[in-house]
Amino acid sequence: MLNIDWETRAKARRVENKSLKKKIKELTYSRDLWKGKYTKTKSLLVEMKKKVETVKKNVQQIVNL
Repeated sequence: MLNIDWETRAKARRVENKSLKKKIKELTYSRDLWKGKYTKTKSLLVEMKKKVETVKKNVQQIVNL
């Protein structure tokens, strides 16, 4: 009885560990994907803000003429 019990528990742990490792892989991939999207969007935002500032300066110069 004791032999079967530890063997059954070990098999169950192995199956659980395997599924948890798979889930970790999927979550890591998903996190990296979203992080990439965030950094890309953030860099685009910074670029657009710089362009807006440049346009504002140009408009101000035109208005002053």
